[in-house]
Amino acid sequence: MGLGTELPLLLAFGFVVLGPKRMQALLGHIARAKAELHKASRGIKSQLPGEIKGALQARRSDDEPPSEVIAKTVYEKA
Repeated sequence: MGLGTELPLLLAFGFVVLGPKRMQALLGHIARAKAELHKASRGIKSQLPGEIKGALQARRSDDEPPSEVIAKTVYEKA
């Protein structure tokens, strides 16, 4: 069974078990959680390049490869 078949079956089962009002509330909570997760993901994606660039500029030496500089910075913050 693919997701296209399973999703309508799960929704129908949810309506039978929970009822339409509780199912609507549950789907609303899921939609809000998904939106918050997407917002946090966008924030991390937009912040990460700047953090890496700053770490490289602050810690770079001529003989140290960038991957080691990033690794040191990540492990020091953890």
